[in-house]
Amino acid sequence: MNRRSGMGGRWPLTMVVTLLGVLLAGGCLAASGDAARGARLFSGSAAMSNGGAPCLACHGFAAAGFGAAGGASFGPDLSNLNEDYGDDGVAEVLAALPFPSMLPIYAKRPLTEQEQADLGAFFAATRTGALPGVGRLAVTVLAALVIFVGLIGLLGQRRLRAVRQPLVEQARNRGGKQV
Repeated sequence: MNRRSGMGGRWPLTMVVTLLGVLLAGGCLAASGDAARGARLFSGSAAMSNGGAPCLACHGFAAAGFGAAGGASFGPDLSNLNEDYGDDGVAEVLAALPFPSMLPIYAKRPLTEQEQADLGAFFAATRTGALPGVGRLAVTVLAALVIFVGLIGLLGQRRLRAVRQPLVEQARNRGGKQV
């Protein structure tokens, strides 16, 4: 008899069904999204299945390098969407598109479940630091400053030797006499 289960190594059907239900409820077996396809859907380089407009038509996404939608600023920048709403909130927003300005655009052209998953994966993938935060920016600037000062120091040291060497040799040629 197996010590773990106490049932000869078999899980009863109810335990399997319960575990499957928990996994489904937690979204663990939900369709996974493709972040690369989500980026294409966002930018419009891949068409929405039902003919909806790409997100970039109204929204910017500076964290992914999409800028301010080429001048279009109707909707907000979505760089912090995942941080603001979380994975579940983003999924709900993509499923319902509850914003009044989006209803006329997507009412007859809803996102498919796969498009929702792909866009959700794209937002989640860009959540962690595509834009330098204040701390990251400070570290980057500090590192650049250290490199710059180091290069100036190396170049200055070489110049110092180039100037000093002739002076030292000139003093030796005079026999060490000070003038």
